[in-house]
Amino acid sequence: MAEAPLDPAARARERSLLGSTLADSSMVLLFTGVALWSHSMTTLAELVRGALLTALEFVIYLLMRRIHRGRMSAYEFGSGKVEQFANTVVGLAMAAGAAWVATRAISRFAEGDGAAHGSALSLWVAVGAVGINLAINAAAGVALWRAGRDGTSVLMTGQIRSRISKILASTVAVAAVVLSAIAPGSMTSRIADLGGTLFVAAVMLGVTAKLWRESLPDLLDRSLDEERQLLLNRALGAHFADYDALLSVRSRSSGRSVHVKIELGFRGDQPLAAVDRVTTALSAEIARLIPGAEVTVAPRAL
Repeated sequence: MAEAPLDPAARARERSLLGSTLADSSMVLLFTGVALWSHSMTTLAELVRGALLTALEFVIYLLMRRIHRGRMSAYEFGSGKVEQFANTVVGLAMAAGAAWVATRAISRFAEGDGAAHGSALSLWVAVGAVGINLAINAAAGVALWRAGRDGTSVLMTGQIRSRISKILASTVAVAAVVLSAIAPGSMTSRIADLGGTLFVAAVMLGVTAKLWRESLPDLLDRSLDEERQLLLNRALGAHFADYDALLSVRSRSSGRSVHVKIELGFRGDQPLAAVDRVTTALSAEIARLIPGAEVTVAPRAL
């Protein structure tokens, strides 16, 4: 069965996210070689941070594709649950990675090692790598913002925020590696490498805190907050005269998604067209009052 054509906005979101993810993947490969050659801890920290966030980007991209093609509707816990679980796992790995690079950088500095093993050539190559990474992050950030600036996709909004943190970390990394390359093995070089590494580690911990703050409370389904519950009741009240019985109302928050399932009772002699008009109008009203809600209104014969 052929898939329905994608909405242009959805296609633009997918293309921008895929492009940025592939660009980040190429930078992970480049940073692996440069970090091993230059012995720059700042570059190594950027590699760890970039690799973990790129893995999360792949998960988000695959999730977005399934949502756009309607393949998540039957998932028992809602698409938000998958996103929050991925965020929690990556956040855990990010915290461990930040602790590892920070501990290693401090140990090397205390031992007088720093970036001393890196040759001038390898460090200038590292400067080029982090510079390219900064340019890619900036270009990807602009592309993501253009595709997701309408704010209708929570996945895109999250990726835009993540890209801003990448641009900040990459900017500091460029400055740190440039200082390291100017005088390899000097105290200035060692301090710059340590400072750059600790800053990237701090950014990683900040990303971890954000991921956990958004994910951990939502791994369990929650009831709607009072404000959205009142909006749901308002929609039901507005259409009270259009159905014969309100059989059930089930609502929950899963991640950042809202799920509403309503069963309405109709007399058996009601025309199907009239029943369909009522269910469609109620669904549209709830979706208008609670943007982004996944609404199901099921009619039942009395």
